[in-house]
Amino acid sequence: MADVVLSRCEEYDVDRIECLLYDALDRLGGVAALQPGARVLVKPNLLMKRDPQRHTTTHPAVVEALVRVLAYRGCDVTIADSPGGPFTEGILRGLYTVTGMREVAARTGARLNESTDSVQVEVPSANLSHMLTVLRCAAEADLIISVGKIKTHGLTAYTGAVKNLFGLIPGTLKVDYHARFPDIRDFCLGLMDVVAWAKPCLSVLDGVWGMEGKGPSGGSPRKIGALVVSENPHAADVVGAGLIGLAPEEVPTLRAAREIGVLPEVRVLKEELAALRVQDFRKAPAECQTGILANPLFARIVRSHPYVHPRACVGCGACQNACPAKAIALKNGVPRFNYEKCIRCYCCQELCPQTAVDVWQPFFMKWLK
Repeated sequence: MADVVLSRCEEYDVDRIECLLYDALDRLGGVAALQPGARVLVKPNLLMKRDPQRHTTTHPAVVEALVRVLAYRGCDVTIADSPGGPFTEGILRGLYTVTGMREVAARTGARLNESTDSVQVEVPSANLSHMLTVLRCAAEADLIISVGKIKTHGLTAYTGAVKNLFGLIPGTLKVDYHARFPDIRDFCLGLMDVVAWAKPCLSVLDGVWGMEGKGPSGGSPRKIGALVVSENPHAADVVGAGLIGLAPEEVPTLRAAREIGVLPEVRVLKEELAALRVQDFRKAPAECQTGILANPLFARIVRSHPYVHPRACVGCGACQNACPAKAIALKNGVPRFNYEKCIRCYCCQELCPQTAVDVWQPFFMKWLK
Protein backbone atom coordinates (compact mmCIF):
# COMPACT_ATOMS: atom_id res chain seq x y z
CA MET A 1 0.00 0.00 0.00
CA ALA A 2 1.36 3.43 -0.98
CA ASP A 3 -0.05 6.64 0.42
CA VAL A 4 -0.71 9.65 -1.81
CA VAL A 5 -1.62 13.03 -0.36
CA LEU A 6 -4.06 14.86 -2.62
CA SER A 7 -4.59 18.52 -1.75
CA ARG A 8 -6.90 21.10 -3.24
CA CYS A 9 -4.74 23.94 -4.59
CA GLU A 10 -6.41 26.61 -6.68
CA GLU A 11 -3.61 29.14 -7.16
CA TYR A 12 0.17 29.36 -7.52
CA ASP A 13 0.69 30.95 -4.12
CA VAL A 14 4.13 29.96 -2.81
CA ASP A 15 3.23 30.35 0.87
CA ARG A 16 0.06 28.28 0.44
CA ILE A 17 1.86 25.53 -1.49
CA GLU A 18 4.61 25.44 1.15
CA CYS A 19 1.97 24.85 3.84
CA LEU A 20 0.41 22.08 1.75
CA LEU A 21 3.80 20.42 1.34
CA TYR A 22 4.50 20.50 5.07
CA ASP A 23 1.09 18.96 5.67
CA ALA A 24 1.73 16.29 3.03
CA LEU A 25 5.07 15.32 4.56
CA ASP A 26 3.46 15.03 7.97
CA ARG A 27 0.73 12.77 6.57
CA LEU A 28 3.40 10.63 4.90
CA GLY A 29 5.23 10.15 8.19
CA GLY A 30 7.88 12.83 7.73
CA VAL A 31 9.94 11.29 4.85
CA ALA A 32 12.88 10.41 7.07
CA ALA A 33 15.41 10.47 4.21
CA LEU A 34 15.27 14.27 4.09
CA GLN A 35 18.00 14.84 6.66
CA PRO A 36 20.29 17.85 7.25
CA GLY A 37 23.18 17.84 4.82
CA ALA A 38 21.49 15.54 2.31
CA ARG A 39 22.32 16.49 -1.28
CA VAL A 40 18.92 16.65 -2.96
CA LEU A 41 18.36 16.95 -6.69
CA VAL A 42 15.01 18.60 -7.47
CA LYS A 43 13.96 17.53 -10.97
CA PRO A 44 11.16 19.69 -12.43
CA ASN A 45 9.64 19.13 -15.86
CA LEU A 46 11.36 21.78 -18.01
CA LEU A 47 10.50 20.43 -21.43
CA MET A 48 11.48 23.59 -23.29
CA LYS A 49 11.94 27.35 -22.95
CA ARG A 50 8.35 28.33 -22.20
CA ASP A 51 6.85 30.97 -19.97
CA PRO A 52 5.31 29.25 -16.92
CA GLN A 53 1.92 30.75 -17.73
CA ARG A 54 1.68 28.47 -20.77
CA HIS A 55 1.72 25.49 -18.37
CA THR A 56 4.10 23.35 -20.41
CA THR A 57 6.60 23.22 -17.54
CA THR A 58 6.47 22.76 -13.77
CA HIS A 59 5.45 26.09 -12.28
CA PRO A 60 8.24 27.87 -10.36
CA ALA A 61 5.91 28.47 -7.38
CA VAL A 62 5.74 24.72 -6.76
CA VAL A 63 9.52 24.35 -7.04
CA GLU A 64 10.16 27.36 -4.78
CA ALA A 65 7.79 26.05 -2.12
CA LEU A 66 9.49 22.65 -2.19
CA VAL A 67 12.98 24.16 -1.98
CA ARG A 68 11.89 26.19 1.06
CA VAL A 69 10.72 23.01 2.77
CA LEU A 70 13.99 21.24 1.94
CA ALA A 71 16.06 24.21 3.13
CA TYR A 72 14.20 24.16 6.44
CA ARG A 73 15.20 20.52 6.75
CA GLY A 74 18.84 21.51 6.17
CA CYS A 75 19.14 19.86 2.75
CA ASP A 76 21.62 20.97 0.09
CA VAL A 77 19.44 21.56 -2.99
CA THR A 78 20.25 21.53 -6.71
CA ILE A 79 17.63 22.15 -9.39
CA ALA A 80 18.34 20.32 -12.64
CA ASP A 81 16.80 19.12 -15.86
CA SER A 82 17.89 18.12 -19.34
CA PRO A 83 15.45 19.23 -22.03
CA GLY A 84 15.08 17.34 -25.27
CA GLY A 85 17.27 18.31 -28.21
CA PRO A 86 20.71 19.97 -28.07
CA PHE A 87 22.25 20.03 -24.60
CA THR A 88 24.65 22.89 -23.94
CA GLU A 89 25.39 25.20 -21.03
CA GLY A 90 23.94 28.12 -22.97
CA ILE A 91 20.67 26.26 -23.60
CA LEU A 92 20.45 25.34 -19.91
CA ARG A 93 20.99 28.94 -18.84
CA GLY A 94 18.24 30.13 -21.15
CA LEU A 95 15.94 27.32 -20.05
CA TYR A 96 16.28 28.20 -16.36
CA THR A 97 15.73 31.89 -17.05
CA VAL A 98 12.58 31.56 -19.16
CA THR A 99 10.93 28.90 -16.97
CA GLY A 100 11.44 30.94 -13.79
CA MET A 101 13.94 28.59 -12.15
CA ARG A 102 16.69 31.22 -12.03
CA GLU A 103 14.49 33.47 -9.91
CA VAL A 104 13.67 30.52 -7.66
CA ALA A 105 17.36 29.84 -7.14
CA ALA A 106 18.07 33.51 -6.43
CA ARG A 107 15.33 33.69 -3.80
CA THR A 108 16.05 30.37 -2.09
CA GLY A 109 19.80 29.84 -2.43
CA ALA A 110 19.37 26.60 -4.38
CA ARG A 111 21.92 25.81 -7.07
CA LEU A 112 21.09 25.46 -10.74
CA ASN A 113 22.91 22.69 -12.56
CA GLU A 114 24.40 24.22 -15.70
CA SER A 115 26.83 21.38 -16.33
CA THR A 116 26.29 18.99 -19.24
CA ASP A 117 28.53 16.33 -17.72
CA SER A 118 27.18 12.79 -17.68
CA VAL A 119 28.22 9.43 -16.26
CA GLN A 120 27.29 5.81 -16.76
CA VAL A 121 25.51 4.03 -13.95
CA GLU A 122 24.49 0.43 -13.41
CA VAL A 123 20.87 -0.67 -12.94
CA PRO A 124 20.69 -3.88 -10.88
CA SER A 125 17.93 -6.29 -11.95
CA ALA A 126 17.16 -4.16 -15.00
CA ASN A 127 14.33 -4.91 -17.40
CA LEU A 128 16.10 -3.69 -20.55
CA SER A 129 18.89 -1.23 -19.70
CA HIS A 130 21.58 -2.58 -17.38
CA MET A 131 23.62 0.58 -17.93
CA LEU A 132 22.28 4.13 -18.19
CA THR A 133 23.94 7.42 -19.07
CA VAL A 134 22.61 10.06 -16.68
CA LEU A 135 23.36 13.62 -15.60
CA ARG A 136 26.42 13.68 -13.37
CA CYS A 137 24.62 15.90 -10.84
CA ALA A 138 21.93 13.21 -10.51
CA ALA A 139 24.52 10.49 -9.95
CA GLU A 140 26.23 12.60 -7.28
CA ALA A 141 23.00 13.42 -5.41
CA ASP A 142 22.00 11.55 -2.28
CA LEU A 143 18.30 11.91 -3.07
CA ILE A 144 16.19 12.75 -6.11
CA ILE A 145 12.75 14.38 -6.04
CA SER A 146 10.56 14.33 -9.15
CA VAL A 147 8.48 17.49 -9.51
CA GLY A 148 6.31 16.72 -12.51
CA LYS A 149 3.48 18.44 -14.36
CA ILE A 150 0.12 16.80 -14.98
CA LYS A 151 -0.24 16.81 -18.77
CA THR A 152 -1.38 14.64 -21.61
CA HIS A 153 1.26 13.04 -23.83
CA GLY A 154 1.02 11.78 -27.39
CA LEU A 155 3.18 8.71 -26.75
CA THR A 156 2.49 7.76 -23.14
CA ALA A 157 -1.03 9.28 -22.81
CA TYR A 158 0.03 11.07 -19.62
CA THR A 159 3.21 12.57 -18.23
CA GLY A 160 3.77 12.94 -14.51
CA ALA A 161 6.25 11.70 -11.93
CA VAL A 162 7.70 8.73 -13.82
CA LYS A 163 7.96 10.22 -17.32
CA ASN A 164 9.52 13.33 -15.77
CA LEU A 165 12.54 11.26 -14.73
CA PHE A 166 13.36 10.67 -18.41
CA GLY A 167 14.94 14.13 -18.13
CA LEU A 168 17.80 12.54 -16.18
CA ILE A 169 18.98 11.18 -19.54
CA PRO A 170 21.12 13.91 -21.13
CA GLY A 171 19.90 15.86 -24.16
CA THR A 172 20.08 14.06 -27.47
CA LEU A 173 20.67 10.68 -25.82
CA LYS A 174 16.90 10.64 -25.38
CA VAL A 175 16.68 10.31 -29.16
CA ASP A 176 18.90 7.22 -29.00
CA TYR A 177 16.68 5.84 -26.26
CA HIS A 178 13.59 6.17 -28.46
CA ALA A 179 15.46 4.58 -31.35
CA ARG A 180 16.50 1.60 -29.20
CA PHE A 181 12.95 1.09 -27.93
CA PRO A 182 10.50 2.08 -30.69
CA ASP A 183 7.79 -0.15 -29.22
CA ILE A 184 5.78 1.69 -26.55
CA ARG A 185 5.88 -1.28 -24.16
CA ASP A 186 9.66 -1.57 -24.41
CA PHE A 187 10.07 2.20 -24.06
CA CYS A 188 8.05 2.20 -20.83
CA LEU A 189 9.87 -0.84 -19.48
CA GLY A 190 13.05 1.14 -20.13
CA LEU A 191 11.59 4.02 -18.14
CA MET A 192 11.06 1.59 -15.28
CA ASP A 193 14.84 1.09 -15.29
CA VAL A 194 15.39 4.84 -15.02
CA VAL A 195 13.01 4.97 -12.04
CA ALA A 196 14.65 1.92 -10.44
CA TRP A 197 18.02 3.63 -10.63
CA ALA A 198 16.83 7.09 -9.51
CA LYS A 199 14.77 5.79 -6.57
CA PRO A 200 13.03 9.15 -6.03
CA CYS A 201 12.39 9.70 -2.33
CA LEU A 202 9.44 11.97 -3.12
CA SER A 203 7.25 12.80 -6.09
CA VAL A 204 5.33 16.06 -6.32
CA LEU A 205 2.87 16.75 -9.13
CA ASP A 206 1.94 20.27 -10.16
CA GLY A 207 -1.74 19.92 -10.93
CA VAL A 208 -2.83 23.47 -10.19
CA TRP A 209 -2.94 23.95 -13.94
CA GLY A 210 -2.23 21.15 -16.39
CA MET A 211 -2.31 20.65 -20.14
CA GLU A 212 -5.03 18.84 -22.05
CA GLY A 213 -5.34 17.70 -25.65
CA LYS A 214 -2.16 17.59 -27.68
CA GLY A 215 0.36 17.51 -24.85
CA PRO A 216 3.05 17.61 -23.71
CA SER A 217 3.75 20.92 -25.47
CA GLY A 218 1.04 21.58 -28.07
CA GLY A 219 -2.06 21.24 -25.91
CA SER A 220 -4.19 23.77 -24.07
CA PRO A 221 -3.78 24.89 -20.45
CA ARG A 222 -6.53 23.55 -18.18
CA LYS A 223 -7.11 24.24 -14.52
CA ILE A 224 -7.17 21.15 -12.31
CA GLY A 225 -6.72 22.69 -8.87
CA ALA A 226 -4.68 19.96 -7.19
CA LEU A 227 -1.29 19.13 -5.69
CA VAL A 228 -0.20 15.48 -5.48
CA VAL A 229 2.57 14.21 -3.16
CA SER A 230 3.79 10.66 -2.58
CA GLU A 231 6.94 8.75 -1.74
CA ASN A 232 6.08 6.36 -4.59
CA PRO A 233 6.20 7.81 -8.15
CA HIS A 234 3.89 5.14 -9.57
CA ALA A 235 1.30 5.80 -6.88
CA ALA A 236 1.55 9.54 -7.55
CA ASP A 237 0.89 8.85 -11.23
CA VAL A 238 -2.16 6.71 -10.47
CA VAL A 239 -3.68 9.74 -8.75
CA GLY A 240 -2.34 12.29 -11.24
CA ALA A 241 -3.74 10.32 -14.17
CA GLY A 242 -6.98 9.76 -12.27
CA LEU A 243 -7.43 13.52 -11.88
CA ILE A 244 -7.66 13.86 -15.67
CA GLY A 245 -9.87 10.83 -16.16
CA LEU A 246 -7.28 8.20 -17.06
CA ALA A 247 -7.38 4.74 -15.49
CA PRO A 248 -4.04 2.94 -14.93
CA GLU A 249 -4.68 0.56 -17.84
CA GLU A 250 -4.88 3.58 -20.18
CA VAL A 251 -1.40 4.81 -19.23
CA PRO A 252 1.50 2.78 -20.72
CA THR A 253 3.92 3.67 -17.92
CA LEU A 254 1.46 2.40 -15.31
CA ARG A 255 0.82 -0.74 -17.37
CA ALA A 256 4.58 -1.35 -17.43
CA ALA A 257 4.81 -0.83 -13.68
CA ARG A 258 2.03 -3.34 -13.15
CA GLU A 259 3.68 -5.83 -15.52
CA ILE A 260 6.92 -5.90 -13.54
CA GLY A 261 5.17 -5.88 -10.17
CA VAL A 262 6.04 -2.39 -8.88
CA LEU A 263 2.59 -0.77 -9.13
CA PRO A 264 1.28 -0.63 -5.55
CA GLU A 265 -2.20 -0.44 -4.16
CA VAL A 266 -2.91 3.23 -3.58
CA ARG A 267 -4.49 4.95 -0.60
CA VAL A 268 -5.49 8.57 -1.20
CA LEU A 269 -5.24 10.84 1.83
CA LYS A 270 -6.88 14.20 2.58
CA GLU A 271 -9.08 14.93 -0.47
CA GLU A 272 -11.31 12.54 -2.38
CA LEU A 273 -10.03 11.86 -5.90
CA ALA A 274 -13.56 11.92 -7.31
CA ALA A 275 -14.12 15.41 -5.90
CA LEU A 276 -11.16 16.90 -7.80
CA ARG A 277 -11.34 14.85 -11.00
CA VAL A 278 -11.84 16.93 -14.17
CA GLN A 279 -14.60 15.07 -15.94
CA ASP A 280 -14.19 16.45 -19.47
CA PHE A 281 -10.38 16.68 -19.64
CA ARG A 282 -9.39 16.20 -23.29
CA LYS A 283 -7.06 13.25 -23.82
CA ALA A 284 -4.07 13.24 -26.13
CA PRO A 285 -4.60 11.89 -29.66
CA ALA A 286 -3.39 8.30 -29.58
CA GLU A 287 -3.59 5.24 -31.73
CA CYS A 288 -5.57 2.14 -30.85
CA GLN A 289 -3.13 -0.75 -30.47
CA THR A 290 -5.51 -3.57 -29.63
CA GLY A 291 -7.96 -5.80 -31.46
CA ILE A 292 -8.41 -5.74 -35.23
CA LEU A 293 -6.90 -2.25 -35.45
CA ALA A 294 -3.54 -3.68 -34.37
CA ASN A 295 -3.43 -5.77 -37.55
CA PRO A 296 -0.63 -4.52 -39.82
CA LEU A 297 -3.04 -4.56 -42.80
CA PHE A 298 -5.00 -1.74 -41.18
CA ALA A 299 -2.07 0.11 -39.63
CA ARG A 300 -1.53 2.58 -42.45
CA ILE A 301 -5.18 3.62 -42.38
CA VAL A 302 -5.83 3.86 -38.65
CA ARG A 303 -2.49 4.82 -37.08
CA SER A 304 -2.01 8.34 -35.84
CA HIS A 305 0.95 10.19 -37.30
CA PRO A 306 2.67 13.57 -37.06
CA TYR A 307 2.20 16.28 -39.65
CA VAL A 308 3.21 19.93 -39.93
CA HIS A 309 1.24 23.16 -40.26
CA PRO A 310 3.25 24.93 -43.00
CA ARG A 311 2.14 28.42 -41.97
CA ALA A 312 3.37 27.91 -38.41
CA CYS A 313 6.63 26.19 -39.37
CA VAL A 314 9.76 28.37 -39.53
CA GLY A 315 12.01 25.64 -40.94
CA CYS A 316 14.28 25.53 -37.89
CA GLY A 317 14.90 21.78 -38.22
CA ALA A 318 14.23 20.99 -34.55
CA CYS A 319 11.88 18.18 -35.56
CA GLN A 320 14.44 16.66 -37.91
CA ASN A 321 17.12 16.77 -35.21
CA ALA A 322 14.77 15.23 -32.65
CA CYS A 323 13.65 12.31 -34.81
CA PRO A 324 15.27 9.06 -33.61
CA ALA A 325 14.10 7.15 -36.68
CA LYS A 326 15.55 9.70 -39.14
CA ALA A 327 12.11 9.86 -40.74
CA ILE A 328 12.05 13.63 -41.34
CA ALA A 329 13.74 15.56 -44.12
CA LEU A 330 13.57 19.30 -44.74
CA LYS A 331 12.58 20.19 -48.29
CA ASN A 332 12.43 23.86 -49.14
CA GLY A 333 12.39 24.58 -45.44
CA VAL A 334 9.35 22.37 -44.73
CA PRO A 335 9.54 19.01 -42.91
CA ARG A 336 8.55 15.95 -44.93
CA PHE A 337 7.70 12.73 -43.06
CA ASN A 338 8.57 9.20 -44.11
CA TYR A 339 5.76 7.29 -42.42
CA GLU A 340 7.31 3.94 -43.30
CA LYS A 341 10.20 4.80 -41.00
CA CYS A 342 8.23 6.81 -38.41
CA ILE A 343 8.02 5.03 -35.03
CA ARG A 344 5.28 7.34 -33.62
CA CYS A 345 7.35 8.55 -30.68
CA TYR A 346 6.12 12.11 -31.37
CA CYS A 347 9.44 13.68 -30.36
CA CYS A 348 8.91 16.06 -33.30
CA GLN A 349 5.61 17.27 -31.87
CA GLU A 350 6.93 17.39 -28.33
CA LEU A 351 10.00 19.46 -29.13
CA CYS A 352 8.76 21.83 -31.87
CA PRO A 353 9.34 25.34 -30.46
CA GLN A 354 6.58 26.77 -32.69
CA THR A 355 4.03 23.99 -31.93
CA ALA A 356 3.84 23.63 -35.71
CA VAL A 357 3.87 19.82 -35.60
CA ASP A 358 0.53 18.23 -34.87
CA VAL A 359 -0.79 14.68 -34.57
CA TRP A 360 -3.27 13.45 -37.15
CA GLN A 361 -5.83 10.93 -35.97
CA PRO A 362 -8.63 9.23 -37.97
CA PHE A 363 -11.98 10.81 -37.12
CA PHE A 364 -13.49 7.45 -36.15
CA MET A 365 -10.83 6.60 -33.53
CA LYS A 366 -12.66 8.36 -30.70
CA TRP A 367 -15.72 6.18 -30.91
CA LEU A 368 -13.80 3.03 -31.86
CA LYS A 369 -12.06 3.23 -28.51
